[in-house]
Parts: sequence; structure tokens; C-alpha cells
Amino acid sequence: MLIGIGSDLQVKPGKSRSAWIGFALAALAVMVSWVIQSSYYLHIANLIGIYSLIVIGLNLLSGYTGQVSMGHAGFFAIGSYVSALLTMKLQIPFWLSIGAAALVASFSGMVIGIPAMKLSGPYLVMATVGFGEIIRLVLVNWTPVTRGAAGLTGIPLPSFLGIQVTSERDFFYLIYALVLVGTIAALRLSRSKVGRTFVAIREDELAAEAMGVPVNSYKVVAFVVSAAYAGIAGALYGSFAGVASPDNFTFEDSVGFLSMSVIGGNRTIYGALLGSFVLTVLSEALRVFQTYRLIIYGIILILTVIFVPQGLSGLARQGFVVFYRRKTRAASTKASLKEVKNR
Repeated sequence: MLIGIGSDLQVKPGKSRSAWIGFALAALAVMVSWVIQSSYYLHIANLIGIYSLIVIGLNLLSGYTGQVSMGHAGFFAIGSYVSALLTMKLQIPFWLSIGAAALVASFSGMVIGIPAMKLSGPYLVMATVGFGEIIRLVLVNWTPVTRGAAGLTGIPLPSFLGIQVTSERDFFYLIYALVLVGTIAALRLSRSKVGRTFVAIREDELAAEAMGVPVNSYKVVAFVVSAAYAGIAGALYGSFAGVASPDNFTFEDSVGFLSMSVIGGNRTIYGALLGSFVLTVLSEALRVFQTYRLIIYGIILILTVIFVPQGLSGLARQGFVVFYRRKTRAASTKASLKEVKNR
């Protein structure tokens, strides 16, 4: 009962499969960077990569563990401000600041995860909403450190081993290198004992606890890991945008991240990539209706839950299964007819 619930957890791949997945994703990213020449489209692709990291962590929390969060903009903000302050005030290298951002965001995830052990359903959702709003208000009012509503400006561009990241294309390689690492790490985690335990808690928390699973500990771990992904994404976003402002980390952004998770399919890691792509592109295409963004997100969520409950990744998987079965059936029929003919 506690093992492998969910199609992407039924087969435990070895290291070779993860290596092939990593190679395929890296090759795809390089090809995309060659095809896209416009700085505008590269900018959109970079935003998709940053949001993908957040949604991967959110999928591990909500899709695998069953804990819905609508406050991930708070973790996103923490990562962005921590990294920006360290690089601006202390001149700490970007790669150290991104680690510090992940660490502080993880600690924040533990802080919200501990009281969340006793919450579920709408109560947990409201707690995460409150957390996100608390973080935003702290950023607005802690003026000596965060500069209030004006935010932090002039965040230094990242560099590594003497290589300065300056252009949209440079950021593309940086962001998608981290997306690649984050995707593979999440896949390995989801197919490990920890991932299977997450799924067991999601499916039946009481049964998991009865079988000796420390449910509360695993819930906190899920929050910590999910917050770390958002913290890394925040550090990337701050250096990419050059600005960290409370206006960039609102409740609307949390709703957007959750929408990406649901639309792409929150029970798969690949769903995070697909959902981030679809909703970011759609949001950009419908920029003229930006005022009605929450309404549009709500309509999309309702339609997804009703008609595609497993998200776009689930729909794609079902289509592949149908195609494979038809192909197998056709091959079997052909072999049978050939055998009869030979007789």
C-alpha cells in the first residue's frame, strides 16, 4: 500500500537512466539556446526556468506529500533578498550567496512546517497564505535593511570561475544548468524511499503512521526541500532582474506558482516544467489582461481540475500509453496473421 503510488514512482530507475535524462535535458536546452536568437524570447525562457525550480519544489510538497502551499512567494522572496544583501553589502560571491539563500529559505520552511504538522486542508492553506503575507510585510516595513517598498536595486551580476554573466544567453545557460541539477535531484528523491514515503503520507496519512512512518518528520522535510528550491530560484531571480522588490513577491505570485503546479500535473516532476512553460507563455500572451490575472488563473484551474485532473503531463502520459497499446496490439495482430498465413 505504501509503495509506488503514482505512475512515475512505479519504476525505480538506476543511475544510467538519470544520466540519460540529464543528457537529454541538457541537449534540449543547448538546442533551444541556438534556435532562440531574440533577447525577448530568451528573457521569457529564463523566467520559465526560474519558475520551474519553484514549481518542482512545490510539486514535491503538494503533489507528492499532499500539503498544499499558497505562500511560496514568501520563500521566493527570502532567497532573493538574502542573496542580494550578501552580494551587495558583504561582496560575497554569487555561488556562496545562492547556497545561503537556500539555507535560510530551508530554515523558514522548517519554521512553517513544524506548526503545519497539526494542520491540513484549508487550515494549512490559510497558514501558508499568512506566512507569505508576513514575509511581504516584513520586506515593506524593515526599511533599514530591505529599503521598504523601493526594494533593492543594483544587484550585482553573477560570476563563476572568472566568467561574468552579462547577457540573456549567459543567464540562460546558468539558469538551465541549475534547472537540470534540480530536476535530476527531484527525480532521484521522488523515486527513493523518502519519495515513496511522501506518496504514502499523501494517500493515507493514518495508515502510514500506523505502519511506523514518522509522518510529522517527513512533512517538515517536504517543506524544507520545497523551500530550498524556492530560495535558489529567488537568488537567481534577484541577480537576473537586478532588483528585489516586495511587489515581485505577492499573493498573486503564489497563486500563479500553484496554478503552474496543477496545470502541469503536480504528481510528476516533469509536470513542473510543463506547467511553468504553459502558464508563463500564456501570461505573457495575455499581458493586456494583466488586471484580471487571478480570474484567468481561477478559470484555468477549474477547467484543469474538471477535464484534466492529472494535468497536462498526465494527459500526455495517457496519450503515450494509448499509442503504445495500439502499436503493440497492431504488431501482435500482424504477427498472428503472418503466422496463420505461413500455416
